[in-house]
Amino acid sequence: MSHADPLDVDEDLLKARTPKPDFYLDPLWHRRVVERVFARTWHWLADAESVAPAAFARPVTLAPGSLSEPLVLVRDEHDHLRALSNVCTHRGALVCEAPGHVKRLRCPYHGRRFDLGGHCTAMPEFEEVEGFPSPVDHLARVALAERGPLLFASLAPEHEFDAWFGVLAARLAHLPIARARYDASRSRDFEVEAHWALYCENYLEGFHIPFVHPALAKAVDYASYRTELHPYGSLQIGEALGEDPAIVPPEGAPDEGRRIAGYYALLFPATMLNVYPWGLSLNAVQPLSPTRTRVRFRSYVWDPELLGQGAGGDLARVEFEDEHVVRSVQTALAARLRPRGRYSPTRETGVHHFHRLLARFLTDARA
Repeated sequence: MSHADPLDVDEDLLKARTPKPDFYLDPLWHRRVVERVFARTWHWLADAESVAPAAFARPVTLAPGSLSEPLVLVRDEHDHLRALSNVCTHRGALVCEAPGHVKRLRCPYHGRRFDLGGHCTAMPEFEEVEGFPSPVDHLARVALAERGPLLFASLAPEHEFDAWFGVLAARLAHLPIARARYDASRSRDFEVEAHWALYCENYLEGFHIPFVHPALAKAVDYASYRTELHPYGSLQIGEALGEDPAIVPPEGAPDEGRRIAGYYALLFPATMLNVYPWGLSLNAVQPLSPTRTRVRFRSYVWDPELLGQGAGGDLARVEFEDEHVVRSVQTALAARLRPRGRYSPTRETGVHHFHRLLARFLTDARA
């Protein structure tokens, strides 16, 4: 299989062709995406309410299956929340193996101790070691951001969190996101037999709605459906048809005067936030291999009386329909007669933007 750049996607959407199949099929490109894209961007990590107040630690894994980075979320006695490496700086054992209230972190292997800020404070049999402890003996601190019920983290962020999330937060400032509560009954993990980027590409356009989602097409006005491009992602806006519940932005908001059935944001590379009148859902997309993807689906509700109505009324059916078409594309990726596609100038701007961002990260000399 050729290792030539399969993401030579022209910046001019009117001339551009979609990526070559090698991008989706070659294990080498899969590994490059993990190291050059996922390791340098922000990802959903956990629910904020999963970390109890005052002196509490919880082990978590960032992007399991791709980055698979062991971390520990720590809330100290002053209610400061941090994300630290969960790998002991002595011989690499996990420092925290189960959630619970703690005064300090203590490695169960040889007893090295850390305070709740991650600083190494003591170690048996190290009295004669020169320059101990030094900065490399402390647990590495990981970039962490908390927004409403959601926690996000990045190992080596290429950009500030607000450059990634700020545009969406400003757009949705009038909604009661801080009041949203995690709903376990409407949340699950599932796997899709397809490349992670195919799953994202399908999400990034409403082009397929009339053909793939007959019920959703009756709730969303396809004629007014639009996509906004932002530096690190895109926002799709679907206006409501009929009398179903809708988000009604206040005076002065960008969508003032419109009834919004749903906002659909992709936060590059693979976090999807979907906002409905009842609350929001999140899809954390995690590449497992070139042909398999895990999706961690989470629901957060602020108005349970509106559940089951409008564009966000039957998300299980929409997901089933999306999975069917994504698997179809995966099956045909290696077809000898498969050409490189073109982009619709009116309906696939988000897909083109996504591909251009991937190309930039994958060719960045700093990686």
